[in-house]
Amino acid sequence: MRLSAAGLGLGLVGAGVFYARGGPCLTMVNTGLRVEHLWPQWAALLLAALGFGLVAWALPRRWMRAIAVAVAIVTAALAGGRFAYRLDAEAAGLSDRGLLGSTRLPWKDVRRVDAGPALILVWGPGDAQVRVNTAGFTSDQRATLDRIISRRVREAQTPEPSTQSQ
Repeated sequence: MRLSAAGLGLGLVGAGVFYARGGPCLTMVNTGLRVEHLWPQWAALLLAALGFGLVAWALPRRWMRAIAVAVAIVTAALAGGRFAYRLDAEAAGLSDRGLLGSTRLPWKDVRRVDAGPALILVWGPGDAQVRVNTAGFTSDQRATLDRIISRRVREAQTPEPSTQSQ
């Protein structure tokens, strides 16, 4: 019985990891861009967490079970993070939602943008920042996001043309 559970658990882990891989989905909307993970990705991570739980139940030693349970909990937290994650680059501003909360930054409040190879930091007043992890993005997705952020920041920083008549 325990051997069957371990085999099933390892199968679930393998299937979960296989289907959870890949970057987020970028969707162009009328006012900008939305970045989120599709349901098969976070559901696959939940499946992998269940698999680690079955493996933990099947393991003979207490310390082995503790490690497998810890990995199952971390995997379930990753699934929750993918479920909750959403980045919106709209006309009003940039908003980032995750497992631990959300941050909204109007474009007019953006002080600077730091772009690294796998991370974009958009700084606002004080220590306010939106961190965009772009490690799973394709080069086209990253370029699209870079263009939208730079265009929105440039538009917000450009003063309105004067409407005075002479």
